[in-house]
Formats: sequence, structure tokens, C-alpha cells
Amino acid sequence: MNVMIVYAHPNPGSFNAAIAATVREEAEKKGANVKFKDLYAMNWDPILKDSDFEAYQSRNLPADIKTEQDDLRWADAVIMVAPVWWTGVPAILKGYIDRVFSNGFAFEYTATGPRGLLTGKKGLLITTSGADERTARQGTMLETIRRAAVNSVFGFCGFDLYQYKNFFGVPRSTDQQRADMLGELRQYIRLFL
Repeated sequence: MNVMIVYAHPNPGSFNAAIAATVREEAEKKGANVKFKDLYAMNWDPILKDSDFEAYQSRNLPADIKTEQDDLRWADAVIMVAPVWWTGVPAILKGYIDRVFSNGFAFEYTATGPRGLLTGKKGLLITTSGADERTARQGTMLETIRRAAVNSVFGFCGFDLYQYKNFFGVPRSTDQQRADMLGELRQYIRLFL
């Protein structure tokens, strides 16, 4: 199995970094080939430009987009790891999706409507939030992310299976609570892959 991990947090000492490392470790334990994308370390340009649209039409893609699309083709599973900021994923991850999951590559429009082109894949978004579970469930955060960043990316682009997992109340959690969350994540990844 080929697994691509897309990580979007600016602090390499963050709990998100621990999550991404745990995902990578569990995937490798299962014998997966792993490509790890740290968007901040890559200095990923999240801005979708006019020239990108021209490049999609001419099939003369900028090197950064071409590399990511090639790696997405290669991947059997795509796992994104990011914090929740203002009921969404960070701009750098949103910009990655905007530029890489393009029309003609990830989806196309047909006479009968849109059709996802990234079939045969699994997708997983793992996030962390400052909100505790009760607060998050009372508001719209979880449903907003599920619709905008899970269903509308993985689902729309044809992924066969896609899931969403959030870890709640991370800034106020103890070391033991974080260790327990990582233990829960290990089991989750074993089942997902």
C-alpha cells in the first residue's frame, strides 16, 4: 500500500506533529510505502494563480503541482493532518487542495454532472481542536469541516472511502490525555489502512 501524509502545522513541536509522526509510524509498521508532505517545511505556495489555470489547460503544470499530482496518483491512501482554525483547516492546506485537486485531474464535469477521477483510494482527515467535544458538537464546527474538507474533497474527487477524525480540547489536555489520544490514533490507523 502507498500512503501519502499531508501535514499542515507551522510548529514542528506541536501535537499535530506527534499525530503525523504516529500516522507515519503505524503506516510503516503495516508495510506501507510512505510519502510525507510537511507543507510548511516545503514552503508550499497556497495561492491559486491565473497562471495555474492556464497550466491546467495546456497540461504544462508548474513543477510543484505536477509533483503533488503524481504523488496523489501513486497513493492508495491520503491522510491529511491539521489543526482546526476558525472552523476550517489552515489556509496552507486549503491552498494545497485548491491548486492540486484540480479540474481535469481530481474531477471532471460531464453531461450528467461532476465525476470524481481519484477512484480506488482512501482518504482521511485528522484534525485537532481547542474546543472540547461537547462545545464542538453543539456548534457547527464538525459538520462544517466534514462537508467542506472531507465530503467536498475526498467524496467529490471519487475516493472510495473517506473518514474524518478530530481530537478535542488539545490545548488544555494533559500529557497523559495526549498519550491516550495517540494510543487511540494508533488503533484507528491500523483499522483504516
